[in-house]
Amino acid sequence: MNAMRLYNKVVNAMSIGRKAVVLKDISRIDPISKSTREILISIYYPSEPLDNKPKYTTLFEPCVPLAVDMLCNMGVNREYISNLETGVFNNARINMTTKNCPILFISPAFGVVRDMYSFCVEHLVKNGFVVITIGASHESIFSTFPDGRFIQQSQEISEIDSVDIKYWKELLELRVEDIRYVLSNVEEALDSVRGLRTIVDINTMGIMGHSLGGAAAYEVLKGDKRVKACIMLDPSFHLITVNTDERGSAPLLVVRQEKCTSEELGNEVSQELLPLLLKGFNNLHKSSPVNSAFIKLHGADHMTFSDIPIHYEDNGIELKHSIINMYICAFFDEHLKKKEYVFHELMTTKPNDGIDEINSNGMRFR
Repeated sequence: MNAMRLYNKVVNAMSIGRKAVVLKDISRIDPISKSTREILISIYYPSEPLDNKPKYTTLFEPCVPLAVDMLCNMGVNREYISNLETGVFNNARINMTTKNCPILFISPAFGVVRDMYSFCVEHLVKNGFVVITIGASHESIFSTFPDGRFIQQSQEISEIDSVDIKYWKELLELRVEDIRYVLSNVEEALDSVRGLRTIVDINTMGIMGHSLGGAAAYEVLKGDKRVKACIMLDPSFHLITVNTDERGSAPLLVVRQEKCTSEELGNEVSQELLPLLLKGFNNLHKSSPVNSAFIKLHGADHMTFSDIPIHYEDNGIELKHSIINMYICAFFDEHLKKKEYVFHELMTTKPNDGIDEINSNGMRFR
């Protein structure tokens, strides 16, 4: 764990700026609003050093009261969430001393707000990446727009049956189209923050997704050679289509929750969905290139890979998040920043941190 403590100590001296931006894809009509598809993103970047950490709820500006009320209606303690701090400063001035930052795109889990990944976003930005999180309006539990609109999850989407694969694949395709649009218009997005384009490496981009967002990240990876590396955090394997003709050679890291074998998931997942999940993971594992890795974290559940456990005051989440950050940062360092063997060495000589490599059946390698 000494390596992890050193990693965290090194990155703690930088502040992080955030800018919320709305992109409009005039070529598409939103299936819920029936108007032009709007893609809500947050851009996170290295900023000039700042003191007096802001409150976590500032990530939901300009709709903080509505967002807090909604979280509290879901069981979050109002006093706790209102006093929780973040290292992210809205609209802060860029740190111009940083150079050649790779760009990382993050696609959230179903229902999870795009800004609820600050545990890893902060870590990645402090380690020299610019991060763009891509929201999903009408699908997230809520979406806060810079112009003051507060849009809750649509009733239609909230009532999807877990085994309605057709509907889930429609949502997946909507996510994929959104991500592709952001990738194609990334320079426009970067220009919304003064000077940001001068510190990024526009030719070095990676992607990370959680759950439904993980499946979307994989679909983008298959068809877009601009994406040089991909991390999937406990993705929706039942929605993944593995096609070896499309699959490139870009490195892939899959990080799963503790329960991932057929026996472990038997009481967690419906009997209709379970075989689809198992088959999807098995196919992905067997079809991935040699520079891919499949691991699981002991003690993790599906939402460990987000800020949600922080909202509910999970006492053990800080350590789990530190471990997750160590692996995702090392992976992107090796494959995007070209720091040779950083991730490889971590996997080879990894500390006793609860990470296990797993085979195509989700079982630990003996």
